[in-house]
Amino acid sequence: MRRRITRTLIAAAAAGVTVSTLGFTAAGAASAAVSSKALPPTIGTTIGSTSSAGYEASGRDFRFITSTIRVPDTDFLTGLYPQEYIQLSNGSLTQPTGGGNSYTRAGIEPCVVARSFGAICATGTWEAYVENFNNSLNFPSFRHFFNLAGVNQGDGVNFSIYYNEVGNELSYVITPPSTSGTPQFYKTGAHGSIFDHAAALDDFTDSTGTPIALPPFIRSFRINQFLQGAITTENGARGSFTGPWTTSEVVATSNGLLPPSGTTRVSPSALWTDGLPANGAVRANDAFGVWAR
Repeated sequence: MRRRITRTLIAAAAAGVTVSTLGFTAAGAASAAVSSKALPPTIGTTIGSTSSAGYEASGRDFRFITSTIRVPDTDFLTGLYPQEYIQLSNGSLTQPTGGGNSYTRAGIEPCVVARSFGAICATGTWEAYVENFNNSLNFPSFRHFFNLAGVNQGDGVNFSIYYNEVGNELSYVITPPSTSGTPQFYKTGAHGSIFDHAAALDDFTDSTGTPIALPPFIRSFRINQFLQGAITTENGARGSFTGPWTTSEVVATSNGLLPPSGTTRVSPSALWTDGLPANGAVRANDAFGVWAR
């Protein structure tokens, strides 16, 4: 979903950015796992989009998000290049108009799209990436790619983003399948952002990374899955994709309007429980699939 925010292509490592192989797992995850009294989840109004589908959390400030994202099935996608990512953002960046002015993101995209943003990779492969953007800087302050050599459709890659507000620092972890390498750790400055939305989304673009409206599909099929979803608020309240915040479904339609004004093209399944631990516990509503309709 590279839109509404003006972007200038830059090299993968911007000036002043630190790429670290040090211990986020020990420090960041521990900080993200601070417990807090749980409140019942709130399901919000469905959000319409022209190119995105998944779930978005709002109503609190957030500091941590993680999920295992499965590489998508692209057999039935012609001229569409799905990106799948987790995200913390200032404002809802799924809205057709408006939205926030900053985001930080970690996910998967095809090499053909990643090349448009500076990656060096082979056509047909998949790239994991992390990215931070703030409108006040007028360009991405940080972008880094990691080639997922040897991954296939259905393989899972785990991502996490942790925001240390006191230190004004963002930490990312990419954990690929063991056949594709070891976990990758990155750090960069946060530039004073406050993230009041957290999301797990599929986003559809052309080969240059520009979001495009989705065509009708001949048949329904599952594109990919998000598993082991977990989110932590700024004050340490933990949940899955649901928690003491508002969780809204995001649906891609023919015109960005919800049915009956628009026709659903891609939408998430209902949330379900995969039984796998994330952020220190097994929680309900931590998984969903994304389906072409």
